[in-house]
Amino acid sequence: MFSKLNLTARTLTLFWLALAIPPQLATAAQAPVALGSAANFGVLAGSTVTSSGATTVSGDLGLWPGTSVSGFPPGTVTGIMHITDPTAQAAQGDLTTAFNDAAGRSTAPVTVAGNIGGQTLPPGLYKSTSSLAISSGDLTLDGQGDPNAVFIFQIATTLVTTSGRQVILIGGAQSANVFWQVGSSATIGTTSAMKGNILADQSISLQTGATLDGRALARIGAVTLQGNGVLVSTPTGNAGGGGSVASTNVFVTAASPITLNPQTGLFEQTVSLSNSSPNTVSATRLLIQVLPADVQVYNASGRTNGTPYAQYNLSLAPAATVDLLVEYYRTNRQAIPQPTFLVQDTTALSVTATGPLIAIDRDVQLASGRFLIEFSATPGRNYAVQYSSDMTNWKTAGSTITAPANRVQWYDDGPPKTESKPTTTGSRFYRIVQLP
Repeated sequence: MFSKLNLTARTLTLFWLALAIPPQLATAAQAPVALGSAANFGVLAGSTVTSSGATTVSGDLGLWPGTSVSGFPPGTVTGIMHITDPTAQAAQGDLTTAFNDAAGRSTAPVTVAGNIGGQTLPPGLYKSTSSLAISSGDLTLDGQGDPNAVFIFQIATTLVTTSGRQVILIGGAQSANVFWQVGSSATIGTTSAMKGNILADQSISLQTGATLDGRALARIGAVTLQGNGVLVSTPTGNAGGGGSVASTNVFVTAASPITLNPQTGLFEQTVSLSNSSPNTVSATRLLIQVLPADVQVYNASGRTNGTPYAQYNLSLAPAATVDLLVEYYRTNRQAIPQPTFLVQDTTALSVTATGPLIAIDRDVQLASGRFLIEFSATPGRNYAVQYSSDMTNWKTAGSTITAPANRVQWYDDGPPKTESKPTTTGSRFYRIVQLP
């Protein structure tokens, strides 16, 4: 009797839990959309290509059958401009094939409609029978630990992002594997940060300051640019196609909005890295890509092939997570679009600092918990910050400082500058080394 009553109670409990838990999106793995020769183009249009301002296109620029391209210069193209030539004609043919492939996918589509801003979506096929917008918040695409994860969006009419909206990639998701098949035209709003390949039947417009990590490919109409950055992405690591090798262990699992800290004058963003594998990773490097030319990663640990990175210089155990505070500097204080992140497994940097010690003029712990260090410097000279918990065993912070003026302020927020966040007053001591 009691067993039966317990079973009934348990059944009812499970029933109510099932009602309380929202259904999860059911998706099926998709193959990438083959772009053919169109993959070489950052911008490809049918009627015209028009640019105003300091647009930069990484990759080729093509037009067919139209003949009018304007705005280059002052805009720049790092690849080749193919204007009404056989290469552009072939690319348009391949674009039509890719467009039809993306539009014809039918395996386990997930219905989406209206505004998808503020959502986090796993890999899969998403279908809208009308327009689609990213407007009420940023859209996050989560690769769930698979660098080959593919996202395909079938949009019957228009795609619109409103001003400042961003597509954020986490969990190993890559721009090269995101495809937006747009039945009419796409508009990427002012200062938006778009990710993926836009395959539009008609036209594509990138409004002032918007960036595209991917491709703007329009079959029939125009591509209009207004001081934009367009970077052609290729899959990395196991996804093939070249580029830097992406980690198969550690992934970005969250990225906060980029906000201005009035106390420091720097823009800040917290990026969470998690080890999703059974392996211990000796050190982790976060490459920060697709930034406007006037934005500097202020606390970069270094650069690789011209790309700044922040490095966590300690081992990361399975299931462990670390938060890196990335600092950006922009003279005009305009909002900074969301960059693209690439995580790499690496080895610990060997950081050595030898030279005379420089007096610290001010050392104070702020209300936020961070430590502020201020010292006199020679503009252009390099310095290193060392820290210790006992004033005997000293460690060197993860990046050197090139003094911009005769006084330098340096903030300790923990990783990637130091191995952990400061705690209470007196728990951490500092000294400044003037480098050769």
